[in-house]
Amino acid sequence: MDSGPVRTPEFETTTRLFARSLGWTPQALLEALRPAVPEDLPALVAFRARRGWDDEAYLRWRYGLDSADGNGHGRLWLLRRASSVIAVIGVEKQPIRYRGAVHDGQLLMDVQLDSAAEGAGGGVWLNQAMFRKAPITLAVGANTHSLGLVRRLFLPLPPRSYYVLPLDAGAMLRQHGVPGLLAGVAGPVIGGAWRLRAGLSGPRDDGGTEVREIAGFSDALLQPLYAGLEADEASIAPAAAQLNWRLQDNPRAQYRVLAALRDRRCVGYLAMRRLVDANGMTGMHIIDWKTVAERADDILACLLRQAVAMARQERCQRLFTTALDRRAGPLLGRIGFLRGRPSEHLLTGIRTELPLPGAGAPGSWRITDLSFDNDGCY
Repeated sequence: MDSGPVRTPEFETTTRLFARSLGWTPQALLEALRPAVPEDLPALVAFRARRGWDDEAYLRWRYGLDSADGNGHGRLWLLRRASSVIAVIGVEKQPIRYRGAVHDGQLLMDVQLDSAAEGAGGGVWLNQAMFRKAPITLAVGANTHSLGLVRRLFLPLPPRSYYVLPLDAGAMLRQHGVPGLLAGVAGPVIGGAWRLRAGLSGPRDDGGTEVREIAGFSDALLQPLYAGLEADEASIAPAAAQLNWRLQDNPRAQYRVLAALRDRRCVGYLAMRRLVDANGMTGMHIIDWKTVAERADDILACLLRQAVAMARQERCQRLFTTALDRRAGPLLGRIGFLRGRPSEHLLTGIRTELPLPGAGAPGSWRITDLSFDNDGCY
């Protein structure tokens, strides 16, 4: 696989240009970029508040700002001029399992520059500086400000797809402009037909898969699952400590986790949480799932059926997720999920210095919302 777009300026060039715009020497710029530490928190909170999103509790959790050594999962790198923060970029570790080997990867997020530092290649330079920290770098999703940057610096992978399973057809119809009375009559009929279709066309388990809710992960639980993943599919496979941090300790979103067991061995899991969107619709967001390659459809179907049952118990109006997963798409359709319209904001990109034979082919990657930093907020 190529390492990246050939027209990208060299790091030395962007270093010189960005340093000049700040009135610094290239060496001073390189020395100024450092991981954030607890003493930076007041300035960071003020800087991130310009986008109205990150509070102190979130920054402490996401980037391990309770100690100078971080949390081992993610770091926030920054540039400061005197008492002010002028640029930040965040990274999260992404262990990538592919063809029997585990490679060090990272996910980039939270790029922000002070207005005085914009327009001088600062965004390109921050990304390039992070490329030097890990052999594989992923970009998952983009907003209107970062779309061009991602397209310029990363090789494209197939985009993720949005899938939604309506659990309250009447609410869905009303959301799309159908009058309330008509939606109230048609909704139960459509919902019944959906459930019938899912029951008739979904995979049948042989009775050997047990699904149970678990409080957290252990490496012993994950070992048989990770060993049985599809070998020719690159998967994000964090250790138990990172999964528990991401899914259980998150101050914005605590997830419920279902484990699929066969012969008392973990062969799959699914993580999800209930939320209410900006339109007042209640939904269950599936952030992540994995299954072993053997009987993958059957195992995922068992997990999804339990997720649907729990979503109904919690009076959710829909079950939804976004993912890049060549195997899961057809199964989700058979169970009743609708595929959303393609969106440029669901793009996925990679930058790698490693030879990964076949990893550039369509369908060779599996990426879920676990590698997206929305933290369940839609």
